[in-house]
Amino acid sequence: MALTSPGVEVTIVDESQYIPAATNSVPYILMATAQNKASAAGTGVAPGTLAANANKVYLITSQRDLAATYGNPFFYKTTAGTPINGYELNEYGLLAAYSALGVSNRVYVQRVDIDLTQLTATLTRPTGSPNNNTYWLDTTNSQWGIFEWNQTTGAFTVKAPIVITSTTQLEVGTSVPLQTVGSIGDYAITATSTFNPGYYKRGGPTAAQTSETALSDLYNTWVLVGSDDWKTAWPTVSGTLAPVSLTAGNTFTVNDTVITVPVSPNNTVDGVATAINTAAITGVYAATIGGKLYIYADSTATNDGSTGNGGIVSVAAGTGTPLTTLGITADEYYAPAYLPAPSYSAPRWGSTQTQPHPTGSVWQKISAVNSGAALSVKKYNATLGLFVQQASPLYLSSGEALYALDPSGGGTNIPAGSTYGLVDPLENTTSGITIFERFATGATEITGDDDTPGPFVLNNTFTISASQPGTSTYTVVTATLLGTTTADFIAAVSAANIPYVSATTNSAGAIVFTHSAGGNIGLTNVIGTPVTAAGFNTSVRGVGQLYANGVATGLGLSNWVKTPTFTYTASNDAPDQDPLDGTLWYYSAADQVDIMIQDNGTWQGYQNVTNDVRGFDLSNTNATGPIISATAPTTQTDVSESPLVYGDLWIDTSDLENYPVLSRWESVSGVDQWVVVNNTDQTTQSGVLFADARWATNGTTDPITGALPTITSLLTSDYLDIDAPVATLYPQGMLLFNTRRSGFNVKSYQVNYFNADTFPDDTLPTETNAWVTTSGLKANGAAYMGRQAQRALIVAAMKAGIDTNTDIREEQRQFNLIASPAYPELTPNMIALNNERNNTAFVIGDTPLRLDPQDILTWASNNNGLGLDTADGLIAADTYMGTFYPSCQTTDLSGSSVVTAPSHMMVRTMIRSDEVSFPWFAPAGTRRGVVDNALQIGYINATTGEFESLGVRQGLRDTLYENSINPITFIPGVGITNFGNKTSTTVASALDRINVARLVAFIRGRLDVIGKQYLFEPNDQITRNQIKNAIDGLMIDLVAKRALYDYLVVCDLTNNTPARIDRNELYVDIAIEPVKAVEFIYIPVRIKNTGEISGTAS
Repeated sequence: MALTSPGVEVTIVDESQYIPAATNSVPYILMATAQNKASAAGTGVAPGTLAANANKVYLITSQRDLAATYGNPFFYKTTAGTPINGYELNEYGLLAAYSALGVSNRVYVQRVDIDLTQLTATLTRPTGSPNNNTYWLDTTNSQWGIFEWNQTTGAFTVKAPIVITSTTQLEVGTSVPLQTVGSIGDYAITATSTFNPGYYKRGGPTAAQTSETALSDLYNTWVLVGSDDWKTAWPTVSGTLAPVSLTAGNTFTVNDTVITVPVSPNNTVDGVATAINTAAITGVYAATIGGKLYIYADSTATNDGSTGNGGIVSVAAGTGTPLTTLGITADEYYAPAYLPAPSYSAPRWGSTQTQPHPTGSVWQKISAVNSGAALSVKKYNATLGLFVQQASPLYLSSGEALYALDPSGGGTNIPAGSTYGLVDPLENTTSGITIFERFATGATEITGDDDTPGPFVLNNTFTISASQPGTSTYTVVTATLLGTTTADFIAAVSAANIPYVSATTNSAGAIVFTHSAGGNIGLTNVIGTPVTAAGFNTSVRGVGQLYANGVATGLGLSNWVKTPTFTYTASNDAPDQDPLDGTLWYYSAADQVDIMIQDNGTWQGYQNVTNDVRGFDLSNTNATGPIISATAPTTQTDVSESPLVYGDLWIDTSDLENYPVLSRWESVSGVDQWVVVNNTDQTTQSGVLFADARWATNGTTDPITGALPTITSLLTSDYLDIDAPVATLYPQGMLLFNTRRSGFNVKSYQVNYFNADTFPDDTLPTETNAWVTTSGLKANGAAYMGRQAQRALIVAAMKAGIDTNTDIREEQRQFNLIASPAYPELTPNMIALNNERNNTAFVIGDTPLRLDPQDILTWASNNNGLGLDTADGLIAADTYMGTFYPSCQTTDLSGSSVVTAPSHMMVRTMIRSDEVSFPWFAPAGTRRGVVDNALQIGYINATTGEFESLGVRQGLRDTLYENSINPITFIPGVGITNFGNKTSTTVASALDRINVARLVAFIRGRLDVIGKQYLFEPNDQITRNQIKNAIDGLMIDLVAKRALYDYLVVCDLTNNTPARIDRNELYVDIAIEPVKAVEFIYIPVRIKNTGEISGTAS
């Protein structure tokens, strides 16, 4: 305000406006990697590789952060450990980002939506991952703990059983292996059965060795280990002598039955064996093998009428010495035994023990030590993408399992999803293991399936058994119904007064049994069927059958379930299912080629045409289809090497880069020769069309599980899928290269591909799922094949990723370098992104890894104007982009030498240059252009795949520079150095240099920041002065930092007219004179005579 009387007024005018300092250079790197990679942090999946995070932009601040987010960069190697140069699935971008973070702490990274592992070369059709929590009994890594006893040596021998995982190897409707499976002496586990029974293929006496058919009929059959049929596979008593005859009338006893040696001529060992069999001693049989007497016994054999001892034979002397003659000692002999027990309860079956058992007895060691039984039960974790091993210990009873798994809690603390194996589940001392899963944690609550239980009968009884915490034994009480109602049943349970056990009804009226400690409850009908009337049966979840001596007795109620409620797959290989919709398959077979031909308006199997448009009889062509060879064939490929016939086809595999190089055997000017078919000709009879036509000779073959149709079968089949190209649109004689069945391309699995909506006018095939070729065609009609097919999918995903991503277009994402290492096809897309960001960044463009120096001119001119949207030509030029050559050899994180793109070097080199100078200093030459992340420079030989080292001589540098490609060269004493400063623009101006283009990009960014400070300010001279002062400050700083020679800023009424002001516009006109970089130094040297320079010459 103005002074009225004398005084002093001090006014402060702030003219110190400034702009925030720019950060160091920050690159944005677009890349592709495998999906669900392991995080380098040590646990879990790298989050950046999850499908859900595809195309998400991460700001990475360190190499450690990068490896934790995306895993370590992966480069493929041969089986010999040699890196595969230029392999399309190598993670070039990830390695470049890792290298950049070695000199920077800010890199924006975007991983596109493609899983490189799906593009791995394979001849096998992919399958889908199983559902989460799928169980797998890994039979390859499971051990069954079968130890076979030998009485002579007093030792056990470990026996590895055959594990049967397919019912096709079983007798129909049983768990018994087919007789054709295995050999005598083998053991087998039928893993398709709930009980996983163990079988033995017995030998034993043949019909020629015994008169007892109970023995001979079982010869070479599978018998259940522990069963009576198994016990008689091994002799209980074995004679050691083979007498020619015995004294007739002599006697001995077997289980108190007198056996008399027959009269001559039957007074032989055979006669004695027959006498024993004729005596029909319970459970006792005899045979003669090798002239010796063998006595067999099953579990019913007894010497005192008792049972339950597993079989015993008591041999006692009678008259004479027949036992001595037979080499048998009078004694008690025990039949072969089966004993499941842990290692600390190993059986004592030696001859000096109380109950010795004969050779062939089996101990199934159920503790997982020293070849003991150990079930490899695994559960699929969808997050990790793999099967995870889980504990599945073996126990002899359910009570023992509860006590071991929860010693004090009684079961309530056992987590859901736990598993264990119950040995001898039928409780009849036979081999078997049933796997149980815990389906609930906490108390056991089992609800009957009848909402109106009953009718109940007065005085009916049932037993209730229940496990108890702290013990493996059960409490058993008999409950008696004192009425006929549901309440009476519940009262009977209550009256039994079993700890932890109660019964109630739910809101629907059904009876609910509860074991509050999470234990097991057993219910068995004694008088009547009250348990059944209460609504409990094996169809109720948590209710299983109880057994005793192999006979079903009562019901078990628990939080444990077995098959079929608990399901698992027993197999050698991990279970899978049909692949997900869209699953990719790179079918890498170059020798699988199905070709049809247009004849009379239809596509026909090649050998079905006997007179094509050229007059060729194609039925006589090579019997297995096109000849696949790296050299020109001179005969057909049959055994007799039949001569070539007109119409034979040859695929030249010596040039896989241009696959398929297809030729036809023809006569040209009277000379028989191979004539190349033009892959780009889809209009004449001499051309070839690339399209999906069929998978098989029918529409019923499952594309995943069905047998792979042979090329031979397709030669004489005219079958077409309903999406095959319309034959009448193409000339007669044209070939159809069926990409669906042929190999060397990428296919996508499409669920319900053949559907009524897509094909409303066609009859749908039985099999509606299909493989659809997705690697596509080039613009010239030829197919992408081999590595180019892989690359086509990757490039398409990268283009979609960069073109549609909105995050990377947000102004909050501040970066000034853009690269997609090893993908020059992305050049137009990176330029477009930069344009949308107001050209505030600089694009680092690549040349192809396989670009030979001799092809530089062709590539730089976009393949002479015929280039496709591939790597075969430079298809874009821009002021804010620089292209570099050649590629380089560096090391991955394992120290292996790998080949990668020029941008790998230049991203890091530009960052380092900016750190020691500014973006407007050329990142070139010996001061700022030295490359420190490459070992060699060169290119990949497209024919051999080898890396060819280059020095990039002066002549090559001239060629590159003339074509606006910046040479990276090797300078002796300095090293690998960027020796170029050109942008790819075709217009000659100051912006055809990288340092100027990056200066302008920098100024754009700074001016944007300055301008935003004055938005919505009054459009008056004060604001104009303020913004001009701010810009002046920027320009003065740039002059001082050698970016500008001079500048001019105008922001006044000359360029802010009333009309502009009325439109709410403010104009600032700026002119700059950018500093140029020294690229050409001329140093003329004159040679003078002596004294001329000093002027002393006479």
